[in-house]
Amino acid sequence: RDAFFAQVAQEMSHRVSLDEAQIIQLLNEREAEGSTAFSPFIAVPHIIMPGEGEFHLLLARCHTGIAFSDEAPEVKAVFVIFGTADTRHLHLKALAAIAQIVRSKAFKERWMQADSPQHLQDLLLLSPRKR
Repeated sequence: RDAFFAQVAQEMSHRVSLDEAQIIQLLNEREAEGSTAFSPFIAVPHIIMPGEGEFHLLLARCHTGIAFSDEAPEVKAVFVIFGTADTRHLHLKALAAIAQIVRSKAFKERWMQADSPQHLQDLLLLSPRKR
């Protein structure tokens, strides 16, 4: 998980108002409150950032798995949410959409078989869900 959080921080520090060390610290603090792994396959780490008007979602797939906890030692689908306090409603909408999408019987197979980042994104954006 630490190596994964470092990769997330490196990627996102150019997009958000936090540096790599701050991102890693916030992700670790949130994880210390309780694992963000929703199942052995899926995790949704999330942080509240200072400032206003920012909301970002990073999708990650790890074929070998990421150890988030003893109960989730090989997470393969990770949805990292970054948002400021004023975008909390977007955070909740994203969580609801993710929950609907990952409940699909075909999600795991389709997630693992996607052959590009665009296909992973399409899997989320084009999956049927209630709006």
